[in-house]
Amino acid sequence: MSSDVNEYKGSADGGALAGVRVLELSAGAAAVTGRMLADLGAELIKVEPPGGEAARTAEPLVSLPNGERINPFWLAFNVNKRSLCLDLDTEAGREDWIRVARTADIVVTDHQRLSMAENDALATLARAANPGLVWTEIWPFGRGGAYENHPAGDLVIQALGGHLCLNGDLDRPPVRIGLPVSVLHGGSEAAGAALMAYYHRLRTGVGQRVDISMQECITWTLLNTTMIWQLLGINETRGGAVRKERANNFYTRLVWECADGYITIAPVGGGFGVVRERSYAALVAWMAEEGVADELLTSRDWNGRDAASISQEDYDRVAVIIGDFIRTKTKRQLMDRAVGNQILLAPINGVKDVLDNAHLRERGLYASLRDDTRGTTLDYPATWANLRATPLVPLRPAPGPGEFALADIDADGARGATIKEQA
Repeated sequence: MSSDVNEYKGSADGGALAGVRVLELSAGAAAVTGRMLADLGAELIKVEPPGGEAARTAEPLVSLPNGERINPFWLAFNVNKRSLCLDLDTEAGREDWIRVARTADIVVTDHQRLSMAENDALATLARAANPGLVWTEIWPFGRGGAYENHPAGDLVIQALGGHLCLNGDLDRPPVRIGLPVSVLHGGSEAAGAALMAYYHRLRTGVGQRVDISMQECITWTLLNTTMIWQLLGINETRGGAVRKERANNFYTRLVWECADGYITIAPVGGGFGVVRERSYAALVAWMAEEGVADELLTSRDWNGRDAASISQEDYDRVAVIIGDFIRTKTKRQLMDRAVGNQILLAPINGVKDVLDNAHLRERGLYASLRDDTRGTTLDYPATWANLRATPLVPLRPAPGPGEFALADIDADGARGATIKEQA
């Protein structure tokens, strides 16, 4: 085996994955994977059907200054990529696929783009031509189980992953999280798994097939809910703005109206121990500064030794006093005081709030990208990791269909082909 197989190809000039070639066949989750690997400096080649993948023009659509109508999710997760159009339904297209796969290090696919049969056929061709390839595929429930072939969108995966059990008011049906969290988390987990397999390839020269279950990715996001039975002997109860927190005997409010929107805070009840006691004390001290000094606020140890004896009536009375105070303050006023005095609260943000967030701006999360072809200048979340030696690469506009050609692959793909042939 040539030593070139195990040579790390990253560089400070081109990102941590400079010199790594990734092929992407996606219509959803794998696009997230590809975006992350491309941001890290990999050469990311989207393999699309002639004219471009259907995900480009799937609803909902936004109209751009050049007249193009495009899916915003697609536009967000396909920057820093190249597009190569191949007709994989033809023998010639499959031969071209083999040529391209021979030069690649990683392939990422998802169930939104390929059926299981299509995926397996392409994997067989690619891995036969390139045994060192890391083939990463994303499925609703992974491979090998009872639901291997079960069709599922984000709603179904959120439900069977456990999210819907927790979200929404008890007297109504459960609700999904608005963003496609199974797609986003599945894609992100696939990026990490692909890199672990690639690291193994660097050490051994051996390729792998990586199987991602989006359902399992959702379950990991439930955090301490997954261990509540072991800790307390109860199942956590679903709730929205109002819910019963774990061992409480009463329902608490989590979402509170303020002067210009809503915040989330649980001043009384729940966990966190001494941290919540200090938070409540800081809130009560602030209220006293502004003339709100109802003795009910300090008549008992609301978060300490008296917490177990609080009744619903007790809670409702103190919540009215706290709620009246919170409604006099803006989100900014509440957040500034919370940061300064360690009060456990957070604003509930809309998209504009997130874009205008001073902290995120100061940390350099966003990067402005000018796309002359489409006539747009947009702010993208870009700096999701700060790497001193190999920073994320600058953003490049999402490609048009087929902007990269097989001739380009042949011209700069000799390195990859040579390495695979020497293995």
